[in-house]
Amino acid sequence: MKPSTAAIVISLAGGLLASVGCSSSDGSPAPVLGPADTTAAVLGPANDRCLNQPAQEVDPAACKTPGSSDEGAGGAADEGSAGDTAGASAAADCNLAHDASYGDTLYNSSGDDDDCKYHVSWTSTPVAVNQDVRFTVTATLKDGTTPLEGLSSGMNALSRVELYVPCAPTHFPPASDARPTIKETSPGVYTAGPIRFDEPGRWVVRFHFYESCLDQETSPHGHVAFFVDVPG
Repeated sequence: MKPSTAAIVISLAGGLLASVGCSSSDGSPAPVLGPADTTAAVLGPANDRCLNQPAQEVDPAACKTPGSSDEGAGGAADEGSAGDTAGASAAADCNLAHDASYGDTLYNSSGDDDDCKYHVSWTSTPVAVNQDVRFTVTATLKDGTTPLEGLSSGMNALSRVELYVPCAPTHFPPASDARPTIKETSPGVYTAGPIRFDEPGRWVVRFHFYESCLDQETSPHGHVAFFVDVPG
């Protein structure tokens, strides 16, 4: 099958994220979470790891068709331990430690995914300890023009949002927040939440795409992680 020329970009849409027409699991109205912004993003070096690399073309057929043993920069194991150290620099700063199956966690609120397939940006509603937070995600391939879409009816391109504390990699959010609801609000734009961070400090938020696909070079499978600071 001819490789896809569509590009997948993730950007978290701003604006008011009122929960119109939504309700909580007990039937009560869902809370209004407030405007989205990037206040929680951790400022740092520009995310330019794919700057001098061509975008990795994605073939939807490779989702289910085994290819060569080559894999993208992100590696294969989405279920690996989040605390595995990758590189000597991680030993000096526990925040930089991560599962070797993934690329480096990114600063700021936008950057390319681990395999240079997609470009990603994000915002969130105000972040605070034990308060509902919602992420809004919009996605395109690296050219940034074509919205990311599901490969089949009812399948979101954004398949999971993972959170953990990099300096305490076995600390995850409460079980009720481990699988936030993901909804597509317009082509390529997704909201995920509500999520609650149960302690202050630096967290990692990793966005997973097409997790049901094989993780190989031309497969749509992808992931990218960003630092998020939760005020005390």
